[in-house]
Amino acid sequence: MKTYFLHKNENSSNLILFFSGFCSHFSHFSHLKSDENVLMVYDYSDFNFDIDLTKFKNITLIAWSMGVCVASKILKDIKFDKKIAINGTDLPINDEFGIKEAIFRLTMKKFDLENFKKNMFEDDLNLSKNFKFNDEFYLKNELLSLYEFCTKDLNENFIWDKALLSKNDKIFPFNASFKFFKDKAFILDKGHFIFFDFNTWNEF
Repeated sequence: MKTYFLHKNENSSNLILFFSGFCSHFSHFSHLKSDENVLMVYDYSDFNFDIDLTKFKNITLIAWSMGVCVASKILKDIKFDKKIAINGTDLPINDEFGIKEAIFRLTMKKFDLENFKKNMFEDDLNLSKNFKFNDEFYLKNELLSLYEFCTKDLNENFIWDKALLSKNDKIFPFNASFKFFKDKAFILDKGHFIFFDFNTWNEF
C-alpha cells in the first residue's frame, strides 16, 4: 500500500484516514478540501501499513469500495472516533454481501480500464479526464492482490458507524451492501464514485 497526505496541518491533532478503492490515485480526490490532516491509503498491491497514528488525538476513518474490507482487517485494533463506509462492505467478494465471486474473477481475467472508468464515473466521466491511473497490467495485479486478501481471514465484526450507499452503483451491488449494513445505511441517488458531489472531507 501507498500513503499520501491530501492535506497536512501541523496545528491540528485531528486526522481523517481515508482507505480508497481499487484503481485509486490521489489525483482523484484533490478537489476535496479540509483544514485537518487527511491521509489517503491506496494501491493494494501489498498490505503493509506501518503509519504511526499515535500523534493524532481524534481519528475519523473513511473507507470506500474495496478499502472498506482492507480497513476492517488492518485496523481492527485501532480506536476511531467515527468510522464511515462508502459503497463497500467487510465482505466485498461474497455472493450475498458483496461482488459475486464469479464476477470478480471474470473482471480479473478481462479487466478493461476504460470500461471500468465508465462504470465507476458514469455521467461524470468527463470530470475524470485529468485523473491518473496505473496501466492495465499493474491494475490486474492489484485486483489479484485484493482477491487473495479479501477472501480469507475476514473481519465481518468490524463495526461501522454509518454507510453511504449508492443505489445506482454499477461496481458494488447496492442490494448486497444494503443487506450488510441495514439500518446504518444512508442511501444516495448516485453511482459508485460519489466524491464529485462533495466539496470538503468534513461533509461525510
